[in-house]
Amino acid sequence: MSKKIPSRFLRESGTEAFNGNELLFKGALETEGGVHLMTGYPGSPVATFFDVLADCSDLLKERGIEARLANNEALAVAAANGLQMGPLRALVVFKSVGLHVASDALALGNLAGPHPEGGTVIVVGDDPWSESTQVPADSRFLARHLFLPVLEPSTPQEIKDFVNVGFQLSRAADLYVGYLITTTLADGGGSVVCRPNHYPLTNTNHPYELQTYNLDLANKVLLPPRTGRRELELPERFERLHREVDRLGLNRLHDVSGVDELLIITSGLAYQYVRQALSDIGLDKRIPILKLAVTYPLNRRRIEPLLARFKHILVVEERRSFIEDQVAEIAIRFSQSRQGPIASLWGKQFPKESSGFPSALGLNASIVVDRLPRFLRAIDSPLARVAAKDIDSELSIISRTSRLEEDLSARTPTFCPGCPHRDSASVLLQIKRQFADEAYMRRRHGCGAIDLVFHGDTGCYTMLMFEPNTPLMHNYSGMGLGGGTGSGIDPFITNKQVVFMGDSTFFHSGITAISNSITGRQDITYIILANDTTAMTGHQPLPTLSQDLLDRPIPAQEIENIVAAVTGRACPVTRVNPEDRKAYRRTLEQTILADGVKVLIADKECGITFHRKRMRAERAEQSKIGFVRRQVQMNVTPEVCEYCLECTNNTGCPGLTVVSTDYGPKIQTDLSWCVNDGACARVDACPSFEEVIITRRRPPTPRGHKIMLEDIPDVPVRRSERVWRAWLAGVGGMGIGTAASILVVAGQHEGYSVQFSDKKGLAIRNGSVYSQIIFSPTGQSAGMTLGYGKADLLIGLDPLEAVRAVNAKEKFRVADPERTATVVNTDASPTIRMLLGQDSINVERLEAALRQVSRPGMYFSARITSLCERIFGTKLYANITMLGVAYQRGLIPVSLESLKEGIRQTIRADFKKNLRAFDVGRKLVSRPDLFADLFGEQQAGPRTLARTVREKAAYLNMRRLGKRRALRGDRPGVGGRRRLPDTKLARAYKHMVFTTLRACRELDRESMSDLAIRIYDLIEWGGLRYARRYVERIRRTFLADSETHGFAATRAVIWNLAKLMLIKDEFCVAHLLTRFEKLRRDRQRYNVNPANGDRIRYRRTFHPRFFGRQVDIRTPHWTLYVLRNLRFLRRVIPRWRHEERLFLAWYERLVDGLAHIQPAGDDYGVYLEALRTVESVTGYAEIRRPKMEAARSKAEQLLADLRHAQQRRLTSAG
Repeated sequence: MSKKIPSRFLRESGTEAFNGNELLFKGALETEGGVHLMTGYPGSPVATFFDVLADCSDLLKERGIEARLANNEALAVAAANGLQMGPLRALVVFKSVGLHVASDALALGNLAGPHPEGGTVIVVGDDPWSESTQVPADSRFLARHLFLPVLEPSTPQEIKDFVNVGFQLSRAADLYVGYLITTTLADGGGSVVCRPNHYPLTNTNHPYELQTYNLDLANKVLLPPRTGRRELELPERFERLHREVDRLGLNRLHDVSGVDELLIITSGLAYQYVRQALSDIGLDKRIPILKLAVTYPLNRRRIEPLLARFKHILVVEERRSFIEDQVAEIAIRFSQSRQGPIASLWGKQFPKESSGFPSALGLNASIVVDRLPRFLRAIDSPLARVAAKDIDSELSIISRTSRLEEDLSARTPTFCPGCPHRDSASVLLQIKRQFADEAYMRRRHGCGAIDLVFHGDTGCYTMLMFEPNTPLMHNYSGMGLGGGTGSGIDPFITNKQVVFMGDSTFFHSGITAISNSITGRQDITYIILANDTTAMTGHQPLPTLSQDLLDRPIPAQEIENIVAAVTGRACPVTRVNPEDRKAYRRTLEQTILADGVKVLIADKECGITFHRKRMRAERAEQSKIGFVRRQVQMNVTPEVCEYCLECTNNTGCPGLTVVSTDYGPKIQTDLSWCVNDGACARVDACPSFEEVIITRRRPPTPRGHKIMLEDIPDVPVRRSERVWRAWLAGVGGMGIGTAASILVVAGQHEGYSVQFSDKKGLAIRNGSVYSQIIFSPTGQSAGMTLGYGKADLLIGLDPLEAVRAVNAKEKFRVADPERTATVVNTDASPTIRMLLGQDSINVERLEAALRQVSRPGMYFSARITSLCERIFGTKLYANITMLGVAYQRGLIPVSLESLKEGIRQTIRADFKKNLRAFDVGRKLVSRPDLFADLFGEQQAGPRTLARTVREKAAYLNMRRLGKRRALRGDRPGVGGRRRLPDTKLARAYKHMVFTTLRACRELDRESMSDLAIRIYDLIEWGGLRYARRYVERIRRTFLADSETHGFAATRAVIWNLAKLMLIKDEFCVAHLLTRFEKLRRDRQRYNVNPANGDRIRYRRTFHPRFFGRQVDIRTPHWTLYVLRNLRFLRRVIPRWRHEERLFLAWYERLVDGLAHIQPAGDDYGVYLEALRTVESVTGYAEIRRPKMEAARSKAEQLLADLRHAQQRRLTSAG
């Protein structure tokens, strides 16, 4: 399929904005003579480079440029080595840990050197802050070990231009060149000046015949004694490198005339930090700076004069001292041959044994601002006095940003919604638990309990290390090494062992691991997670597919055939779909228990690619007929949900969320993130999960269609005369990168010089993400990251992540109450720990923290995602809506036309809808009153008690009057219709509620409302007599309770007694799934209007147990109406729900005991705790029973301890 070539890459002049990975590609295109081969292996932060190659596949094929993914990094370097047999150029790209893999091939290739007219540049993506890399990254040291020169760009412009420079250095020095790019530069970017592209004349469309007799075998094929001879030539090759560096003017001294006291040496992104820090403290162009582009090897002849001239040299670099060590070595040799003083060298240590710049993690401008003045004062520099005012001002900002210290919930990454690995993890968690159960193993497999050992590996499945899957990863050695890790412990343990391996990892290095396991006689099961893509790094193609990176046909390789060929069929291989949970589990148990090396292929497409295909099909249907005829959604009925959290603890799926209900928190699907793969339902935890099938005959009425978006007041353009900075914070999947791209295009369109930096890595996997945007007016320069307190605008798509951006315990601290305006969405996205019930988010506390760091009057908050869900049916437009809010409040210094152009260029497929979302944000600012009803009860105020009782009575009336007559309200006027009188049941309900509330009038309103709701539900469950049984105990408890304790015991009994009395048996569940309240809520949730021809249907599978065995039954919806009317069978069937009824009877005795004892003082607290023990009793069947026993034992122990304490008090008193 032909792809349109992005026009930016064809520009030959002018200014254009690119991200760092795009700049690498554009730099390759601009390289003199062209680049012939681009290859490597994807990994953060340079994985996007390969997506750019795929996007530009037609250009590459047209120009005969070879671009491919290697199976691993060593093979990529080997390809570059082979390319140097001819006058050709290779660009090899991988991340820092890939350099470890490639080092053998790179050592040989670099020592042999490139072709005299060729060249090789090795791009290595480093991660100084360890945000997406498993080990600390500083590839400069390994490059030095390999004699590989290191080239470090500092700015977006240099990222592009230094690709050509790298090839010039490679050719001149007869060496490969290491090109180091860090996360901020790779994932960030900015405006650059474009130059003409160069395409290679010798290319895949015009190949040539290699003349082997012309090859320089003596220098290119190395073994001793040739190796030693080439090593002796390295000094001369380095000298040629230095001459080319000088010729190109790469290592530049930004001198200051007459200043000989201090020189700063820096490189890479640290140069930006130094320049920004000097500008902030008023010392820009007051201190000489040696900016190094080539940081290894340093040219002794260029450093020695500086050592002689300056009194102090300060080295500013990220991570360990690499440049500083080289300068120190030169200084030692220089001092041995020179008479007289030389400069004192500082960097990681300052005078008087004080610490200097940190050796671990990265730097930022504020760290430099904090340390540099301290150094100037330590050496008693006059500059410290000259800049005292600016220094104090900056230090005061740093001090202000250090005041807010919040203990924030960690947002750990997890598998995406629909990820096939979740199926495997969920089943393996269950298997691990049951294999450790002696009784289960004896009954099922005739052997003792087994403690499974899981070895870690690299891929999406590395996230098994995080909750809820932590039992499935016990160690980690690196990519393709999980089986090898097991080989070390295998001879000494009897445990069965398992290792996960991705299909990309299989081709990277996993094949040799399997062979090694057979050779080592291991007892291990390889689970190869085959999802047909390199998902962790952005969905690059695999050898299992029939197209390569450039969509060229290739033979698809089958994993089974490869394993069989390698192992001689000594290793059994089984392929199974993990979505078929029962068959998958059965196969897994059999495979794991078998002896020897086994391979099981879990074959299911990546959830992201599968969902993208489905979305494309839906968009095509929408474009063709104006709507989607049929949609299937996963739904959870909150009334049936017990909040046992079995679904979240077994899946950790971010497609689930927590909602507030009358019965406390419940689980629900997040319509914006759930992809309906059914993993949550397949856990078989409870009957609350159901598939909702929506069919339509005509386009639905748009939500929020009554909101007119015309007549939005214009906002005067406030073009910034100084550098303007913004920070966008959110969660992966919220569209932070999209919003940032819109601002980048808008800023470029407005005429600013734009720079940006995004956090990617684990972005799409529910992790914390952010973007930094910097607009610089013409003639002003700025770094591409924000220092402490430097944000002019903070946009928080999630309140937790917004506070993380300003929290002093984090590394960002971007907000300052004297500078920052804040726009925040107060709908918090749950963390995984929240979904597991281990954590909570207090939005009010988060808002208070954000107000504390925002300018007075410049704080705006609203439930933006709720608004978008009501208007658009999804929260995925919240990012654009918030841009509209920020623009309308005058916080973005660009014109409306520029922002619209940003939306148009960034989101081409759905421009009109996104523009409407932008206008919704603008309208929310100018006319917030129009949106009050869309925000629901939270905006309009709490539901009154009288309204609650009236609604419940109306539902009871439906039994006799029918839906239409029972729910009609009073209509004024001549043609109006009056509400019909209540039925006898409804009148009895109202009487029971109001008499009970009158008897308990001191209760708070919330407790009264809870009581009214529960009386209604108990009438529905068992009739008036059953509800009266509940009410009588509430009244007795209230009379025995104490206002001093806020009637805490009564409130506990209101909740917990109803919880136990509402036994969710088959009849109750059928009733809850068919009552009108649920149907009305579902219609609103899915925008279903029967009058428009819409229809909603349900598909459910129940899992009852007969004679101890679970049976799966697919139940038509109509049968539930029959089942709910059979509740009289509760009295007929012997021992029906006997355990729950016994537990209820025990709790009723416990409640009655309170009325009899009337505890006071400390005794009250103990009894209250006993009443609350049943709050932990949740779930169905075997999930619920152990919790009942535990709650009962705990309560009885508390009361026994209480009686003993009372007895001791009586004895001591006597």
